[in-house]
Amino acid sequence: MTLNMPLDRILLIAPPAFTGRLLRDINPFPPMGLGYLASMAESVGIQVQILDCLMLGWNHEELEGGELVRVGLSDKEIQNYILRFKPNLVGVNCQFSKQHRIYHRMFSLVKELDPSIVVVAGGPHATVCPEAVLQDSNCDYLISGEGEYSFRDLIVAIRGGTGTAHIDGLGWKTGNSLHFNSKHELILDLDSLPFPAHHLMNLDKYFGLHEESHGIRHRKRFCPIITSRGCPANCTFCSACKVWGDKYRMRSVENVLEEMRLLKSQYGIEEILFEDDNVTANPKRAKLLFSRMIAEKLGFIWDTPNGAGVWSMDEEMIDLMKESGCISLNFPVESGSPRVLKQIIRKPLDLSRVRRLTRYCKKIGLRYSMYLVIGMPGEQLSEMWESFRFAAECGCYSPHVSVATPYPGTQLHENCVKDGLFAAPFSLDNLSKGFLIKTTDWNEEDLRRLLLKGMLYLKVRNMLDNPYKIFEFIAKALMNPKRFVHICQDILNSRWLRL
Repeated sequence: MTLNMPLDRILLIAPPAFTGRLLRDINPFPPMGLGYLASMAESVGIQVQILDCLMLGWNHEELEGGELVRVGLSDKEIQNYILRFKPNLVGVNCQFSKQHRIYHRMFSLVKELDPSIVVVAGGPHATVCPEAVLQDSNCDYLISGEGEYSFRDLIVAIRGGTGTAHIDGLGWKTGNSLHFNSKHELILDLDSLPFPAHHLMNLDKYFGLHEESHGIRHRKRFCPIITSRGCPANCTFCSACKVWGDKYRMRSVENVLEEMRLLKSQYGIEEILFEDDNVTANPKRAKLLFSRMIAEKLGFIWDTPNGAGVWSMDEEMIDLMKESGCISLNFPVESGSPRVLKQIIRKPLDLSRVRRLTRYCKKIGLRYSMYLVIGMPGEQLSEMWESFRFAAECGCYSPHVSVATPYPGTQLHENCVKDGLFAAPFSLDNLSKGFLIKTTDWNEEDLRRLLLKGMLYLKVRNMLDNPYKIFEFIAKALMNPKRFVHICQDILNSRWLRL
């Protein structure tokens, strides 16, 4: 790639997405990562635009073959946008590994128009699968992990011809050879970063576009905010440490409040989403943040879509959370089995604390839910049942239950490779299908049967523990009897109910 070239316009692309034909498991959401990169590029005098292909093309679908559809702007619309803006460099956000094909499509769309445009890949997928991304002939550079300062340094290098070998976390090419700099320099002072470029995100276009944007939204005018990076836990199924490093870092409370004031005054934001991996990891700082939100009467409602660490929470913190606007807490419990938590998932969690805190949430009227994962290698079916029973014990009758998926970059993936635990030959295309793991203790059919029985068990427990739910169930059945009959028939005929 030629250096010392003009560089004055950068386009950052959030691509379209693939999803199922019958059920969309995607939703439009302001691209905060691109917002941070855009602010950094603007700080060195670059004109920047952000193109969210999913949001702008939310009502456009294209059949992709099989059971998949592509949602978002068409190839022609994307290329027309590029032609109008005439960028010298295009950055592509490679977010989810199961969407890997669409990223390579974006690379080729750019190069078809003008091979001289520099194409840069970044984001979680590019971080955990760097070789697979950079070996694409249409991709010039790759930035792994935290990208803000590396992206700025790349811009300076391209404009000044100073070379790229010194840039932290950068991948590049010489001929047919790929080169990767290790990621060493975590951003310790997060306050040094400019706020994400909200003015380039077209926030108004997200408002009311879809009621589910990383969870159920309760206000039309919402926006995510990131107040920390990293997670003290190192769960074996999670790649956060690979992407964000193994050190937990926090923005100062005053810096966070300054961004909140901006969101309220300039954009009329009413609901915020703490997108941190763990906003409560430092209890002293978390309590101070919530106390200041109360004192300043910011008036937001908020929740924690990624969960909030239970190990650092107590009743005092929950009181502050509710008073500062929290409308729902998501507890990332993962398993109701102490053995699975300690030996398999390796999550530092005391289940008795979860019981205590969920009881307190119920007492003060704060909604809560929990995340559970089943199907970890080494986990027994009986231990998976412990998770459903634990959820019921905590009064959580609709937990978010996931089947363990060996995503690249996780310890789980490495274990499955080492021990030969894939149910079929692994490929990135299979990530969206689920049930990729098989052990000598259980298989896909066992997990499907357990999932159905577990959710039915929770429905029944909900009605037994809350008798008024029985009347709600009967009322819904009377309002739509045909649907009720069909549901009952499907359950009775389901092969997963057979013992």
